[in-house]
Amino acid sequence: MPNLQRVVVKNYRSLEEIELYSRGVNVLFGPNGSGKTTFLDAIWFVRDCAIRGVDEAASQRSHGIGVLWDRAEQNSHISIEIETERAIYSIEFGFSSGRIEAFVGERLRSKYNDKLIFERIIGSDKAKFFHSGLSKFVTVELREPERLALSRYLDSDSDLSEAKEIHLLLKYTRKYNARSADIHRLRTYGSEFVSHQRLYDRCQNLWSVLRNLRDRQDWGKTEYETIMQFMRKSFPSFNRLALEAQGTNSVYGNFIEKDHEEPIKASGVSDGHLQLLIHLTALFSEGTRTNLILLDEPEVSLHPHALAVLAEAVEEAVSTWNKQVFIATHSPVLMSQFETEDIIASEVGDRGQTTLKRVSEIFGIRDLLSEYAVGSLYMSELIAPQSKLETVADV
Repeated sequence: MPNLQRVVVKNYRSLEEIELYSRGVNVLFGPNGSGKTTFLDAIWFVRDCAIRGVDEAASQRSHGIGVLWDRAEQNSHISIEIETERAIYSIEFGFSSGRIEAFVGERLRSKYNDKLIFERIIGSDKAKFFHSGLSKFVTVELREPERLALSRYLDSDSDLSEAKEIHLLLKYTRKYNARSADIHRLRTYGSEFVSHQRLYDRCQNLWSVLRNLRDRQDWGKTEYETIMQFMRKSFPSFNRLALEAQGTNSVYGNFIEKDHEEPIKASGVSDGHLQLLIHLTALFSEGTRTNLILLDEPEVSLHPHALAVLAEAVEEAVSTWNKQVFIATHSPVLMSQFETEDIIASEVGDRGQTTLKRVSEIFGIRDLLSEYAVGSLYMSELIAPQSKLETVADV
């Protein structure tokens, strides 16, 4: 069962009101401007608030200027709700002078008995926590009200199972945008030493993470070899990596090809080699830890064969390595590798709002899916057409 079961977003950019029940693999496709990346960012926004605090999360989004759905009624709020196996957690963002208010509203409910666990209203530096020992709510003044009450509740003496589940989901959410990866740094300077296996958002520690995986692998830890196997399957001439220390605090990656005597520096291989290596590291570097992984346009620089291998890697990560994956893509080749139940069409409604619908549920398309790949229907503009978006923009 996927860790994240449902997402509801209201009034966030083009997401006027979206509800999506999620699966292990969730592939969003559609024209430019249809809201795919915005949907991923809504999940990432909640994660940023939990890890970095509301102020910093908002500052990464222009302090909230322009993020409210432009047809929202006066005094409307942004709300994002996430549901897991045990709990439903919602967060509301208010505005002050056009900017996101640092003191957000929050609510956590248990799914077992529909019991409210804690609640906080927008603008308040206090929260109501249900104290299981006292069997009643107590009002708590938050020491750091610009941070989530969820974090403060984890320090309380109450039953924490629901709160921990939400906290761990957010803590281990990862997001990678292929266009934001710091390829230049990896090619030119390598990676600074790190002692862990988590790939940073911009992937600048790639070589260090891979070296850690290589040096720590044993019969019970096959992360590194799994990455290498998928690289060999994607690029038949690829043999292995040579990861070497440069000075006292950096690592550099070289590629060993089957028909070359000398290593090829990262500066001399294709962008596709580096991009796929990044995606594979994102999928497998943290082992079987449960992760929610958001991949934005992973098809960048990849040949169709490499895309098919990437899809295979995603399926393995979900089925064997406890991952849940969301992908936003424009690639007909990539989307056609997945089951139709996993593919979600992102379109623009008649008022400019994002709509999301699983392809298997689109009326008039289901019969065609037995004869044609989803990518072919997308290319023919039978689903999620770009031309429709242009028509809406002209209205």
